[in-house]
Amino acid sequence: FGSSLPALTTVRSAGELGTLSIMGCMTAKQVAIERELHSLRELSGAAKESAEEINKLKASQAETIAKMQENNRNEIKTLHEKISSMVTDGSDEHRKTQEAHSDELRQMHERHTKEVRRMQEEHHNQMSEELMRHVEEVRKLQVEHRNTLRSLNMDMRVMAAPGKCCAMSVAPTKDLITSAGSTTNLNEKATKF
Repeated sequence: FGSSLPALTTVRSAGELGTLSIMGCMTAKQVAIERELHSLRELSGAAKESAEEINKLKASQAETIAKMQENNRNEIKTLHEKISSMVTDGSDEHRKTQEAHSDELRQMHERHTKEVRRMQEEHHNQMSEELMRHVEEVRKLQVEHRNTLRSLNMDMRVMAAPGKCCAMSVAPTKDLITSAGSTTNLNEKATKF
């Protein structure tokens, strides 16, 4: 027993021993049980400490994961904003191109309309001038024709004077009597086209 006693005192000094037997001596079996109890208590303490450490690790990992997720959300949000700004810029460029094209078409249409109006006015003026020239020519031709008819009428009167060889009887009023008995004015016939 002498060799087991110092081990018991160390165990006792650590506060791990239970009640000693009444005689003041412990058996080897009791010492072994006490040692097992001591190791079990140490194991349960170590298990508590590891559980606390695991919980701390889990908490720190959860915090790290939350930070990473927040960073990922921020990056995704930034990328979405960039994409939407690119789409907006693209649609703005397309809209500006369409507006420029529309403005160019409108200006071309206005120029074309002005050119057509100018050409219509020129054509109208030319046609008016041409019409006036034709009207003048027709008047001149009518006057010339009337004068020719008058001179022919005078020549016929001179030729129809009495004593001429081919005497025609022409009435002095320029009326011609036909075989049916109706009278027609020569001037009216001569001026009709």
